[in-house]
Amino acid sequence: MATTFSRVHAPDHSPIAIRNFSKERYISPDWMENERTGLWANSWLVAGVAADVRAAGQFITFDIGAESVIIARGADGKLRAMHNACTHRGTRLVTEPMGVLRKFVCPYHAWVYGLDGALESVPGAARFSNGLPSEKLALRPVEVEEALGLVFIRLTPGALSLAAFLAPLRDAIGAYHLDLMDVTNDQTVSHLCNWKAIIDNFAELYHVPFLHPIHRRMFECATAPIALFEHGHTAVYVEGGVTDSGFPTPEVPSDMQAMQLEAFGLDPAAFRGRVGDVRDALQCAKRALAAEQGLAYDGFTDAQLTDVWQFNLFPNVILSVTPESAWLMRSRPDAADPAKSMFDMITLVRFHGEESPDAGGGDGEDGARIGTHFRLNGPRPAGYARPPRDAFTHEDILAGRKTMTVTIDEDISLLGRVQLGMASRGFETVWLSDEECRVQHFHDALDTCLEAGGG
Repeated sequence: MATTFSRVHAPDHSPIAIRNFSKERYISPDWMENERTGLWANSWLVAGVAADVRAAGQFITFDIGAESVIIARGADGKLRAMHNACTHRGTRLVTEPMGVLRKFVCPYHAWVYGLDGALESVPGAARFSNGLPSEKLALRPVEVEEALGLVFIRLTPGALSLAAFLAPLRDAIGAYHLDLMDVTNDQTVSHLCNWKAIIDNFAELYHVPFLHPIHRRMFECATAPIALFEHGHTAVYVEGGVTDSGFPTPEVPSDMQAMQLEAFGLDPAAFRGRVGDVRDALQCAKRALAAEQGLAYDGFTDAQLTDVWQFNLFPNVILSVTPESAWLMRSRPDAADPAKSMFDMITLVRFHGEESPDAGGGDGEDGARIGTHFRLNGPRPAGYARPPRDAFTHEDILAGRKTMTVTIDEDISLLGRVQLGMASRGFETVWLSDEECRVQHFHDALDTCLEAGGG
């Protein structure tokens, strides 16, 4: 797992200087404006999953701060992106997150645009004494490319190609074939914290034993190796099917290990006194069962069959991947308030075999706790339909009306308190440990972007 920036290393030392930084970047309107012009306007951003725009007429919208972009597949099969603003009076053309259309029609004065952004018709065209120059009045184009089963956009063309931007992680992420996965859940929560607080949270495991006790019973977080890459990307490789070495090893498998063993026909009682053997046993059982069912796991190591690899794509995406499923998480700034943000979580599942009316593709209660990757996924359920986006508030999570899994709910509940503390006179500087060097690496890359953009 060599990198183009630094070798994979243990979390107890940092290969980069820990500089710490002021809280102003989380609370200052000036910082927010600098990010708008120096970061969001110039960075490659994940706008969505390619599966949502496979067919002609399919579109998705992507909002980042005050900007909104439409990405649509034309009748010619070409994918295009354009600003979501009518060139007549600026009206936002589309408010739905996704759908299928033949044209884009402005709801205000019925100007009509094609899927390629071209202006096709204007009511009362003869009354425009200044004329209607079609090229000037087409929807403003935005750079767009597909890679790794994802759709990327960039608001301002730049020298760094998408291929070069993704080069440090392309092979590692590509092995999981996100392009062959289906969306099984799509959620967005309006959050009461700065967008960077979310990224920071997913750039360190220091908090995990204390905030997420369930992980002690299923993951090794204390010694999980981490990596830093060019362009601000980072990674962490977390062993699954184990208990956290930061705590005493139990005599019998934990409840989470027992659940995993039983999913593959293994008896948890057989591992009394040898809990350390559970991970290897799960790997062998999973590979054997996959081969029996004709599944192609040849491209994965044994470790990948039980472990979770998380890649943070700069600036705002967290991708947690396994051979069977992935979480695509994305943090987005509010349009006006640095203390608010949007957090997206899209669950992707790779089904195997033909569609079946009896196939169970959903996570269920247990799956929501541990994810789909500790069991093999069956065929895609008959009648499968891509679920609509479910949008809700931070308060909905706190009240238990909505959930994004136990772990994510715990993060969301805590991060609101982080933002409140940021505003205190008693707090001035973010003070990082070596274990939090992925946080530092992200902020170093952010500073570089803002300096390049004049922020």
